[in-house]
Amino acid sequence: MKIKLLGTALALAVAAAPIAAVAGGVSGGNANSNWTIYGWQNWSYEFVDFDDGTEDRKTQRINNNAANIGFAASLDTGLDMGGEHVKVNFQCEQFTFFNRFNGFSDFCNRNSKISLSGVFGEIMFAQWLLPFNEMFAGWIDPFYDAGADSHTSIMGNVGGGQAFFYNGSFGPSQAFNRRQEEIVQYFSPNFNGFTFRVATTNAATTASAGNGDNVVTTATGTDKLDPRIWSTALAYENTLASGGNLWFAAGLEIHDEWAAVQNGCDDSDDKAYRLAGRYIHQWGNGMSTWISGMWEALEYDWEGCVAIPITAVADGGPDIDVERDAWMISGKQTFGNGFDFRFSYMNGDDLDCSVSDGCTTDSSTGGKAWNLGAFYTMPAGTELRVTYSQVDNDSNAQYDFGIGGVGTGVGEDIDMIALGIVQWF
Repeated sequence: MKIKLLGTALALAVAAAPIAAVAGGVSGGNANSNWTIYGWQNWSYEFVDFDDGTEDRKTQRINNNAANIGFAASLDTGLDMGGEHVKVNFQCEQFTFFNRFNGFSDFCNRNSKISLSGVFGEIMFAQWLLPFNEMFAGWIDPFYDAGADSHTSIMGNVGGGQAFFYNGSFGPSQAFNRRQEEIVQYFSPNFNGFTFRVATTNAATTASAGNGDNVVTTATGTDKLDPRIWSTALAYENTLASGGNLWFAAGLEIHDEWAAVQNGCDDSDDKAYRLAGRYIHQWGNGMSTWISGMWEALEYDWEGCVAIPITAVADGGPDIDVERDAWMISGKQTFGNGFDFRFSYMNGDDLDCSVSDGCTTDSSTGGKAWNLGAFYTMPAGTELRVTYSQVDNDSNAQYDFGIGGVGTGVGEDIDMIALGIVQWF
């Protein structure tokens, strides 16, 4: 259910019918702005089993799987450009945690923005998923990229608890699945099926440091660093005459001096590359087949570091030069009667790193993860699901479930059965 509100209705006394809000705000509000309240709930009861090779541990939990509620508005600015109205847009989105209070207490802690949009595309100041994350997840992850069965268990990280970075003043450098604060981001218009996005942010890590003046104590002395992230992706999508859908994408993300500030390094230069594709074939009568795949390469180059928090890499550094490739396949089969079957499989290679590069070992640092799910969609859209997820770590690896990890140890394997319900509002 979406509820339209007239006026600036962030002062919420939410009822089940449209509400006429009193004009407010710094300059009295705007009676011409229309507000939408939206939400997504995806909850599961999960049975988790840990196996470290000598002992099994079991636990149960309820997981909210990125359940959220948001408020959005769009207003015509009165300016036309290229035959299209220019609009100003606002969005404030946050997690809805009913249990496991874990720090996301700030308002607008998910995708939130103020932006201008028109024939030129959209430019925003925001806290948002970066293009290297968002322009792939919905096309290659049939499990919504929202919970333990997310592709982020292997893709975009090298293990050690850095599968996904949500928000915060300054986030883990080695994670490439990111929702990043304080970004400037551009969404292009659609050029005959081609779209692209670009986002950037820099950061000050102390109250006294301005951007470009982060004073860091390193293994060799002190440095002034200017950490910055660049993220971009290009995609092409086309609906074929047969009714099928074809999609390809390529992405690049660069973390310049981001790790250096966090880990006390003289310099750091981290990069990630992705190539992906998906094809959906329509069989008729509501039946369809989705098959997709993605390859990625991660590169970490750190110099003069005080600490290096990457699994199988020696703490105390001072230097590392590490690379790792990974790939995945995924799919979804719908049967036209409300039932569908989904799967994903991921494989992370061993680290490409030698002792001279700062590694204690580069062997047995790979991991595998796979997910299976059966879904039933009721006539009004509510989904019921049962899923099975498993992560197998080599003896020196430390991969976890994707979003909502359970804290695996080095070399520990985990598996999970989950019963869930999904609803859009």
